[in-house]
Amino acid sequence: MKDRKNELLKELEAGLKEDSGIGEISMFTAEELETPMGILRSEITGFGPGLISVLGEFFFLPIEDEDVYFFSTVITLSGTVPPEAAPDVASAVARLNYYVPVGCYALGDDDKNLIFRLTALINISDDIKKQSGEIRKAVNIALGAGEKYFGYLLMVIKNEISVDDMMKMLGGGTLP
Repeated sequence: MKDRKNELLKELEAGLKEDSGIGEISMFTAEELETPMGILRSEITGFGPGLISVLGEFFFLPIEDEDVYFFSTVITLSGTVPPEAAPDVASAVARLNYYVPVGCYALGDDDKNLIFRLTALINISDDIKKQSGEIRKAVNIALGAGEKYFGYLLMVIKNEISVDDMMKMLGGGTLP
């Protein structure tokens, strides 16, 4: 099982290297990180309203299941959430996540970074080509969904708008 997961990460790495919106890519083994799983990290360029570079991390959760792999994409959208903005950003994320159809925004463990996370279920019994396609689809969905409302959250981080203003801009709860 672990070998298949590593093979799938290598397939994703090869696919990302061909993508013009991807910068530097690094693969880290579980042993190097001293974690239960390996991680593929990638610079994603031209992201969001400011066309900035963000960090994408791709990995399989270390959950054993007979039917599925749990493949996660985590995009670090902002590494600089000021401490005074964290409560408003947490509120904005909670309200926004209610309407986001897939994945979720979150503050990191230390409340210093804003992330978008999506976990996809990959059928273990599928062949590697289908699994690889599902993984690439999950990454593309995460990038699109994470980018969609990032600009609004960035304005909350910078204290340019309030959480209520953000929700009004987004249609008062019926997001576009």
